[in-house]
Amino acid sequence: MSEAEDRKDETKADPAVDAQDSDAVMQDEVRDTDINFDCPHCGANQVIDYRGAGLEVRCTSCGEKILVPIPDGMLLSDLDLDVGEVLQQLFTTRRNFQKAELKIQELKGRLSQLQETLGVMQDVVAEGLSQG
Repeated sequence: MSEAEDRKDETKADPAVDAQDSDAVMQDEVRDTDINFDCPHCGANQVIDYRGAGLEVRCTSCGEKILVPIPDGMLLSDLDLDVGEVLQQLFTTRRNFQKAELKIQELKGRLSQLQETLGVMQDVVAEGLSQG
């Protein structure tokens, strides 16, 4: 499975993921059980798995926080997940967390490199100014 397909699966499996971080959800087929609504801030159409009902997410267009509406007639029991779905979400969340930690470490390394480069550049500029 490609990384893009993997991301689609991960995003769709976890309705609590910010909508801004889940553009792949919008590219998936819309199912009858999905909640389809418009952002109250910008009017952009949003689609989220029914298990996202009542959650706060970010709009995929404007990034504002929005509350996913709860469809009329939806019962709390409609949101119950079986053990397999809960485990899938747990594994997906752990995998996403691990990927995020790796990205943080990568970015910290890059930041250190940039800070070193900045220090060298500041030294060169200071030396140039003192000679001028």
